[in-house]
Amino acid sequence: MRKRSWYIFFFLLIAALGAALAQSSDAKAKPKKEPSVKAYLLVGDVYYSSGEYDAALIAFRRALEKEPNNAYALYGLGRTQLRLLQFSSAIENIKRAIALDSNYAPAYVSLAQAYTNRYTYAEDKDAAKSYLQQALLILDDAKRVDANYYPIYNQRGLVYQYLGDLKKAEQAFKQALKLGSKDSVVRYNLAQVYLSQGRLDEALAMLQEGVKIDPSSAQLQLLLGKVLAVKGKLPEAETALSKASALEPLNAGSWLYLGQVYFLEKKYKDAEKALQKSIELDPLSFPESYYYLGRVHLAEGKSDAAASDFSKAVKLSERNADYHYWLGKSLLAQNKREEAKAEFEKALKLAPNFEAAKKELSSFK
Repeated sequence: MRKRSWYIFFFLLIAALGAALAQSSDAKAKPKKEPSVKAYLLVGDVYYSSGEYDAALIAFRRALEKEPNNAYALYGLGRTQLRLLQFSSAIENIKRAIALDSNYAPAYVSLAQAYTNRYTYAEDKDAAKSYLQQALLILDDAKRVDANYYPIYNQRGLVYQYLGDLKKAEQAFKQALKLGSKDSVVRYNLAQVYLSQGRLDEALAMLQEGVKIDPSSAQLQLLLGKVLAVKGKLPEAETALSKASALEPLNAGSWLYLGQVYFLEKKYKDAEKALQKSIELDPLSFPESYYYLGRVHLAEGKSDAAASDFSKAVKLSERNADYHYWLGKSLLAQNKREEAKAEFEKALKLAPNFEAAKKELSSFK
């Protein structure tokens, strides 16, 4: 655990216990009072909410050392282990929590999340679909405990999304919104369903509502910016993506999409900075970063730099016809005609109806 986490940990314990940790000023100071289970649970919840999962893990384990059958401590430990991708341990502890208190709906939802995550992290998705069916059964149990607990329906919507049943996913998310109208995460999830169906206007409206509720959500700002860009609303997209990048400055994807928008706005210097930032943060996952950087450099007349950028994009995604085409354009700008021709041919082989590539090749006859 980071040193800062230890400082916060003990500070919160002191705040929770108040004078119980104070010592008398005389030479024979009284021994410190052992923190209570309640104090450890409070600290665990605070750490969990702030994303300090290693520290939360310690707090919940300390609570269980004092009270091994504390259902909330088991639930807190389990959902923290879930965040740390310790799925087997999470499932075991949440099941124990439910056995001790079968009327606590959040525990069921966390258990369903654990099985859902097992599916999402599985390499063989077909074989792992049984985890999704198990999650649905657990959510049925949760509904019997508290039919008005809206996270049940949010999680059910996610499961149906993974199963490819968008109609049921939409119904579940709408029910979650009906019961928890102020939740921005549900709106994000419902927007994803709309986008999967090509319903851009509905997705946009849902994301705009979500951002109003939680403007500090980088996830919402990012998706909002992407949808606005697709709709051609570039200034608004730039604003949303700038916020997303500021909220999560280490997210390479945010910088990539911001760079794309800058490129479309012909703000080439800003585009170059954003795309370079994306590459710096993650040089292997986003060939689009090199592609758009190449487009920027080519627009600025820097054909050598552009060819280098497009070559990197091609190496990361060899079957992308656009990357080969624009590599050909940059080579042609350097008067490397035979190399350019080869790239146009590759582009046409990958995309037989690529009219721009056909046009370029016709000039070689």
